[in-house]
Amino acid sequence: MQAALVRGAILAIALAFLSACTPVESGRLASGRHPWTHPGVLRIASNADPKNLDPILAAASPVLELSTFLFSYTVRYDERARPVPDAVERIPTVENGDVARDGLTIRYRLRHNMKWHDGEPVTCRDLRFTWQAVMNPHNNVVTTDGYKDIHDIDCHDPYVAVVHMSRVYAPFLQQLWSLNGNAPILPEHLLARYNDDRGSFNTAPYHAAPIGSGPFTFVSWNRGTDVHFAAFDGYYLGKPKLREVIYRILPDENTMLTQLQTHDVDLIFHGGGMLWERAHKLPGTMALDPTIFAYMHVDFNLRRPIFADRRVREALALAIDRPAILAKVDRGLGELADADQSPSIGPAYTAQVPHDPYDPARARALLDAAGWRRGADGIRQKSGVRMAFSIGTPTENTIGKAIEQLLIGWWHDVGIEVSVKNAPTSLFYDNTANGILQGGKYDAAVFAWSAAADPDDSAIYSRDNFAPHGQNALFWDDAIASDAMRDALATVDWSRRKADYAIVQRRLAGEVPTIILFFERDPVIFNDDLHGMRPTPVITTPFWNTWEYSI
Repeated sequence: MQAALVRGAILAIALAFLSACTPVESGRLASGRHPWTHPGVLRIASNADPKNLDPILAAASPVLELSTFLFSYTVRYDERARPVPDAVERIPTVENGDVARDGLTIRYRLRHNMKWHDGEPVTCRDLRFTWQAVMNPHNNVVTTDGYKDIHDIDCHDPYVAVVHMSRVYAPFLQQLWSLNGNAPILPEHLLARYNDDRGSFNTAPYHAAPIGSGPFTFVSWNRGTDVHFAAFDGYYLGKPKLREVIYRILPDENTMLTQLQTHDVDLIFHGGGMLWERAHKLPGTMALDPTIFAYMHVDFNLRRPIFADRRVREALALAIDRPAILAKVDRGLGELADADQSPSIGPAYTAQVPHDPYDPARARALLDAAGWRRGADGIRQKSGVRMAFSIGTPTENTIGKAIEQLLIGWWHDVGIEVSVKNAPTSLFYDNTANGILQGGKYDAAVFAWSAAADPDDSAIYSRDNFAPHGQNALFWDDAIASDAMRDALATVDWSRRKADYAIVQRRLAGEVPTIILFFERDPVIFNDDLHGMRPTPVITTPFWNTWEYSI
């Protein structure tokens, strides 16, 4: 979920603050740190309040961001998108014998020194319980991808989870008990009693005050204000170098930038090109802008009759100037794309896809051919129905709102009436049938999808994963693309998988169920007294090695 645009703050505030501090040598104390740095305390700013603190029930970015501090995953992905062991002693592969050559048996060898924050050991039973919780149809989980292909988990050895698959699931590493699968390892001894057929799991107090096994323990959550963590001395990779983390929830990126300038926070992230333009040269900060596996796009709810005709969808794509969106809204901080694979870092990217350049004349011709004729007021009609629909984005997403305004203007020029219908982040991404996307309660939506290192996007594009029990909230029902995605998931042959994903890219670009705008580069600007920050391009959070941070 892409954070919003920043519209300025006054650098003089920060400079005045600096000049008032003593003793100062080049803006630093005699100890070498900045006078505003709180040793051992990292203050992070976000403009989104989490719905809960357990990602199994929420896919929004703040929940995933916080989970990297609180929970353990089987693997994490580093700054080069490489898998590194987290809860496991080693990465399971065919080469080391932990993955059977037929792909149907996977061994996760757990570390022996892992503990929950209440002191109980982490064992295979916790992985098995997490799988059972994901697969309980009464639980409002985000996705069952990968987990639904597990037949059984053998816990004969408490520190080896032997996963027997009912069929091959190629992206198992990034999906099973991993950040992309939205389910960290959960504690059986605390949650088993809630995993019933009454939906008790969905309202368990645990999700607002979780006990994890990650590097930091939960301290408090002041809704709408902040979340506090403290270092977990018993963390299996060693005691974290920070002693405290404060995740501050601020109303918008303007406030976030101001608080970075006045040194009330140490780190801000997301925000796109405008944030980069205004913040990357601030004194006393370091700025990074990695390309990430996230792309801004416009989705159509294909259950709306107005979008049923492919010619209409293609016309909508032809009517918008995507290079202008990237230049104006994100200050060029990204790369244009026609489908769901990044041209620069996507391992399965193919350039052999249809391309819809900015061509409003052709858009008008397609709409005419589809039977949509301009009325007296310039808005098209067909069989007495006006060509009118709404577009939405999270209320806090300034980038999304800026894109909306451009789209409304371009689409109006070709005879389409579009209104705005935004919603708060928590409701927009609510993974139940009450959510805007998952409930299909939208016409068109503009937002960013944060993908993983593996090219599989079947969670959002396969006909096997319609919302609300999957994440295909476009309700795109394409047999050719879905067959290709199934085939790609059923093999570990990379050449075969890459050929399958080329088919998917061509279908996405040709059938236009969504308009891919651009892949993002994601600014992270932070106090340069902070060390260890190496943003990962995977998923929606830059955080992966949180126990190594120091300040």
